[in-house]
Amino acid sequence: MDWLDTNVDLDASAAAVIAQGMREVAQADGVIHQRELQLIATFEADIPPGGDADAALDDEVKPLYLRSLIMVALADGVITDKEAERINALADAQAIGRAMVHSETLEVKRWFLQAFQGVSIFRDAVVRVANDLGLDESEVAALRSEA
Repeated sequence: MDWLDTNVDLDASAAAVIAQGMREVAQADGVIHQRELQLIATFEADIPPGGDADAALDDEVKPLYLRSLIMVALADGVITDKEAERINALADAQAIGRAMVHSETLEVKRWFLQAFQGVSIFRDAVVRVANDLGLDESEVAALRSEA
């Protein structure tokens, strides 16, 4: 999964909603990490001006929205309880169900781990990261077997 490969054209309002949500997630735990800021700045550098950050998102934009929020939360390595609460509140505001939040969270975590596919030198560390990210046992077992 390429987390941004959604073939969705963002208008100014959708981009503004995503950028605002990313900022809210980054601020949720009271500490904004450099990686979070970099991710947000990279996104904001390409958004058109004049969008309404309070707009409702179209259904085809919602997965990208969630992935963006989750990527920001994971930028420092872990989704804190406060970040998860903020993601859920933002999802509620856009009429996105918990099942979709959960499935997109797993997809983003899997995307992170794809970078380690086929790596055998630090396999134990990769397995610990998978456990920390909350992947299920079958996914962790698959990582162990790739060594």
